[in-house]
Amino acid sequence: MEKYKQYANAVVNGDIVACNYVKLACKRYLEWFDKYDFRKEKVEKVINFISKLKHYTGSHNGKPFKLLPYQEWIIYSIFGFYYRGSNRRVVNYVYIELARKNGKTALIMAICLYMLIADGENASEVELVANSAKQATIGFKMASIFLSSIDKKGKYFKRYRDSIRFDTNNSVLQVLSSDASGNDGYNSYCFCLDECHAQPDSKLWDVMVSSQGMRHNALGIIITTAGYNKFGFCYSYRQTCLNILNGLAEDDSQFAAIYTLDEGDDWSDSENWIKANPSLGITILPEYLEQQVRKAKNNSVLEVGVRTKNFNQWVSSQDIWISNDLLLSNSKDINLEDYKDSFCYMGVDLSAVSDLTALSILIPNNDKFIFKTFYYLPSSCLHDNSNSELYKEWARKKLLKITDGNVTDYDYVLNDILRVNKTIYISKIGYDSWNATQWAIDATEKSLPLEPFSQALGNFNRPTKELERLIKMGKVVIDNNEITRWCFANVTLKYDHNDNCKPVKQESQQKIDGVIAMIQALGTYLSVAHYDNSIDI
Repeated sequence: MEKYKQYANAVVNGDIVACNYVKLACKRYLEWFDKYDFRKEKVEKVINFISKLKHYTGSHNGKPFKLLPYQEWIIYSIFGFYYRGSNRRVVNYVYIELARKNGKTALIMAICLYMLIADGENASEVELVANSAKQATIGFKMASIFLSSIDKKGKYFKRYRDSIRFDTNNSVLQVLSSDASGNDGYNSYCFCLDECHAQPDSKLWDVMVSSQGMRHNALGIIITTAGYNKFGFCYSYRQTCLNILNGLAEDDSQFAAIYTLDEGDDWSDSENWIKANPSLGITILPEYLEQQVRKAKNNSVLEVGVRTKNFNQWVSSQDIWISNDLLLSNSKDINLEDYKDSFCYMGVDLSAVSDLTALSILIPNNDKFIFKTFYYLPSSCLHDNSNSELYKEWARKKLLKITDGNVTDYDYVLNDILRVNKTIYISKIGYDSWNATQWAIDATEKSLPLEPFSQALGNFNRPTKELERLIKMGKVVIDNNEITRWCFANVTLKYDHNDNCKPVKQESQQKIDGVIAMIQALGTYLSVAHYDNSIDI
């Protein structure tokens, strides 16, 4: 088995330069050898099939499709593992993210052709879908030309404008419309969603997954380069994959390979380029990347595009306050019952009318600060809000509580506070009095210890900087909720002339309620507790 572990071991040991996400994926892959059956004859069959295909562009024209080590590892991961004592593959869903020109479409089209021809499925349906038919046709054209290298006379495959038929096993590869509503009724065995970053919502993915219900060993594949929309389906799916790789969620049916730069890497440093470009020197030349970097350095307008497409970074114009990697390393599942009879401080950020509301609970625990945050949303926001797709995904995962109607129901928040108070003693509840007059009256009548928390920039300065310091020191434990990490990603700091700061958002659809609630909880604690914060970051 050493051959099949070589690439993953080299990545984990640092012999091959790779980003942290790929290291996590390789570590997970190696652990699977103790968990599942690895059937080398299955992967060799796939690799042998792909080797029969021939490239047709540039200097590679006419040469056999020889997989690079990282591509072989992807094949091993998808096709090698089976549940013990069965013929059911472990992996059913694939997410691959690479910078442009690394041959990801060629690899996936080769996999699609294997699923069409050689995986042993009769009447196999292989679908190519994308945000536009034009994009899907790029892959279709590549698959068609690949086939010509093994069937030059068209004896076995019938090629049409948007489909290829293989009558030997009654199978078809076809391009489908990007209109999800028109894709019902298919019985997909394998589908590929190309350049998913441009996908506006999950509808196309959902309808294709639902078409695979009768298929054993079906595959649903996403291939993409990074994009700009962090509020869409692709980035949300990517975050789910990161949760799996970091052990915050469990789903072995999902394989993920995300080749990108690590946070803090200098994108202009050629030593880092291979992290996002594992085909560097083969399908993409260093000279080309040098040229793109030089252009971006000379014209800052080009920087975001170069970093996104050539180095696979999801880049926006704002700087990130606290990195996602740091938040992930400080996150874990928190059960409030584990802190029964402790004391806690709360922060409540009530939405003005009809959007996200957050309640954050802070439990000082020895030298750690434990944060658990609850989120609330009126049901109308699942349909008529710019973040509807994100909200629906989080609702499915039970990460937020949906209240009836089109305005926030503050009674849900109050009832949750009263439930927490039966387990943990509430010392103080910091809240913004601006939108909370009636809520504050109701809470006071329930004998809850409210403490108005001014929204002035100066009042936020100390707890904001202290929260950053504590997170960087590893003294904060944040409940494993991707909404909280999304809120952190939306934060930019606003400063005054005295260097006081407060988290703010740049766009209305960027919500930071969870961060505000956490800071209010910490600020309320700092205002009443004897606390030594003399240690510098």
